[in-house]
Amino acid sequence: MLLSDTERLQYRLEPTPETIDAAWGTIQSHERAIDDLEDRIQDLLHQVQDLRYDQAKHRAAIERCKGLITLARRLPEELLIKIFEHCVEDGWTRAPVVVSHVCSAWRKAALAPKVWSHVYVNSDDPKALDRTRFWLEMARGANLNVTIVTSWRILPRQVMELMPVLVERSAQWRVLKVETDSLRHADLILSQCNQPTPELRSIEVRTAALDSNGSEGVSDLVRLAAWFNKDFAPRLASVSYISTIVPAVPIFPEHLTNLVLEIKESPSHRPLSAAAILAVLERLPELRTLSLSMPLVYEHEFIAEPDPDRMVELPMLTAMAMYGPTDLNELLYHVRAPSLSELYLRSLEDLGYRQRPIGPTLTRFIETSAPPLKLLELHDIDLDPDTFEACFAALPSLEELRLHESSISDSTVHLLNGPRGLCPRLRRLDLRWCGHLHGRALVNLVQSRHVVDDLTGPLSDPIEEVAVINCCFVTEDDVLDLARMTTCRLVMRDADDYCRTCQCCTNQRYRTRLRLRHITEFMDRNAGIKLVL
Repeated sequence: MLLSDTERLQYRLEPTPETIDAAWGTIQSHERAIDDLEDRIQDLLHQVQDLRYDQAKHRAAIERCKGLITLARRLPEELLIKIFEHCVEDGWTRAPVVVSHVCSAWRKAALAPKVWSHVYVNSDDPKALDRTRFWLEMARGANLNVTIVTSWRILPRQVMELMPVLVERSAQWRVLKVETDSLRHADLILSQCNQPTPELRSIEVRTAALDSNGSEGVSDLVRLAAWFNKDFAPRLASVSYISTIVPAVPIFPEHLTNLVLEIKESPSHRPLSAAAILAVLERLPELRTLSLSMPLVYEHEFIAEPDPDRMVELPMLTAMAMYGPTDLNELLYHVRAPSLSELYLRSLEDLGYRQRPIGPTLTRFIETSAPPLKLLELHDIDLDPDTFEACFAALPSLEELRLHESSISDSTVHLLNGPRGLCPRLRRLDLRWCGHLHGRALVNLVQSRHVVDDLTGPLSDPIEEVAVINCCFVTEDDVLDLARMTTCRLVMRDADDYCRTCQCCTNQRYRTRLRLRHITEFMDRNAGIKLVL
């Protein structure tokens, strides 16, 4: 019987001894060849490793050479010190320690006492005492910016251990900041500041009126005026006080020139009142700048001053900003500031707080004080045409006008047209969300200010700068016409642009306002239709 090829493979004959010896000889020959190749591979790998090592040495040499010529190494030591200072000011409290590990030049610059002059004391840190001592030792005789942070969880004993170390250097204090969620702890910290602070320029206190258990702690920080008076802190100029309630009694040193008062709430047991604010202001006759920011949370509405004849004289005040409910602006009725050059009025319109017309109060303030206003900003505060006209007529020195969410009309803007228009010194306009104003009115205003009288010459200053944001009736053609005559800004101010800080001119806000405007216009056209939102 014949076998298939598969069967022949299955039933092949056993190899002979000669075949087996030949196979083993071939295997051993290949294994020796593999071993030789492996030895050559290892030799090559060792050579590669040596070459990699030589390559790394060359790269390290290159980096050292680059380090010698890099801009960071060539920066003057004074500039490095200034950069390190800014790092600390921006909140990087460990900057002096970290930058000192970069290189010898940075280490030398980091040893400058000014780099260690920002002493950040966090009482919650168990190593706060040792860290504070180390920082003060490194700062040596430099002026100190001291920040003390504590919370209601910290025992008074821990604060009492820290404060003597700081107070020992109180003669070097330039800035003092106290941040705590307990008014009792803030009072405890200030109670230890019983040594003169001849170099102190600024104090900032951020605190709350209630302790953690909800009970009232210290009523007011009266020690602020007691320990930082003109004798103990003769150079103190600025105080920033951020708390949950307005002080019931005057707590600020009388020689202050700058005050920031920010209140977070208006509780029923201590409601926000004009009387309390006026009591604070009438003890500060040397004020030059004033910022009042009132609460966003209301349990009790603002209480107006019952005495219509009460008046606070602030003869040296040059700049005032008020942010809060429109009722807060009633304070203007009781303030006389004959030197005021900048006035910022901002309301809480978006929060739905009940608005009251500010026109009569603002008009009376301008007519009574006769301030030489150069800048007027109305943010979410509107005026009727008659009030606009009265204010413009009483402000011959006005140089800059900022209106946000205003219904100023074309006819009102026409009052400013030159060469004999109102506000003859007006040079800058900033208009945002002015939904009734047409671009052609702005073009006519700018054109009219360039007209020169044949007999007397120019009577009004030309408009130098126009900012228009989200004004729906200002078209592209209007912008092009304005650009030919004046400066059209494409970027908001960096320094004092309030919209940038409160993020009100965002796309979402624009869409919402545009939608509400369309709804309002629809309802005006269809007065008989009831619209339910």
